[in-house]
Amino acid sequence: MVSVAGVNSDPMGNDDTATVQAFVDQTQITFPTGLELTASYTAYRGAVESISPYPVDVIVDQDGNIAYMAGEYDPDAMRATLDALLQ
Repeated sequence: MVSVAGVNSDPMGNDDTATVQAFVDQTQITFPTGLELTASYTAYRGAVESISPYPVDVIVDQDGNIAYMAGEYDPDAMRATLDALLQ
């Protein structure tokens, strides 16, 4: 099983659920998308300075382990990771 989810984080506090919904509607995203309302993303950004949290692509395996994480979109690497996990 493969699941996709989007998380919007706005450390400045300017976004709200209406803004996220407008983006979802405009881009016709069909996967679940939410708004990060805690300080988790800001804490992550401070803890992992080598990776920008905007955006971060993460693939988690069926056991909950991070199988892939990158700060730059790399569809070939993501596809290879997914192919390996689905075998």
